Amino acid sequence: MPVIDTFNGALTLNQRVFTEMRDAPDGVRRGFLIILMVGLLVGAIQSASALINVTDPERIVQEVILNYRQSLEQQQATANTPEQREVIRLLQESEDEVAQMVRDLITIPTALPRPVALVLQAIGQTVSTPLTYLSGMLLAVTFTHLAARQLGGQGGIRAMVAVGSLSVAPHALDALTFIPVLNFPLSMIAWGWGFIILVSGTAVVHRLDSGKATLAVLLYPSLLIVLGILLGCVLGLLLVALAASV
Repeated sequence: MPVIDTFNGALTLNQRVFTEMRDAPDGVRRGFLIILMVGLLVGAIQSASALINVTDPERIVQEVILNYRQSLEQQQATANTPEQREVIRLLQESEDEVAQMVRDLITIPTALPRPVALVLQAIGQTVSTPLTYLSGMLLAVTFTHLAARQLGGQGGIRAMVAVGSLSVAPHALDALTFIPVLNFPLSMIAWGWGFIILVSGTAVVHRLDSGKATLAVLLYPSLLIVLGILLGCVLGLLLVALAASV
């Protein structure tokens, strides 16, 4: 099956595509090709957008100042003491200094001529994007595979990697996240879509029902979140104890 058909089948949750990827000797190679295709697409578009922004330094300054104002407005809404409100007022009065600092940072000389440095940076971002997706997919697939085996799954790691690669397909939407108003919703859609694909793929590879497949995907991330919360609580208690003993 051509890679583009596999890509489309993943997006439509085509069970035949999942089964074929599970059983195909070249499933891993085809899965990695999908990751490469998505990564290069996203990386190239985001790099081009970044190049356009960099060629207009004042636009970057305006974006930073806009985010700066929004952050201060959020802090102002939650300020409860006169001291907090005074700090926010001082930060608001420092807006011009912040803008000038950003301008100075943008115009710092580089070791290479600026056009060459920008092009190399764009190439680096384009090439590194597929590797970012690949590493994230391998991490998710490894944890999911371990959990699925503990829940009675029968699949192998090779088949899991091949089918798990399909979960990267929806992240082609990340190519449009350079549009500010679309950044968050598209990222959430891509993440949710990829999650559903990973659950469906886990069910096919390990021959589990949808409930166990969902649990396999969520088990270790949930444990890590709980562990992080517990560690945060312990550190907080230690800091309180240290502060009380001083």
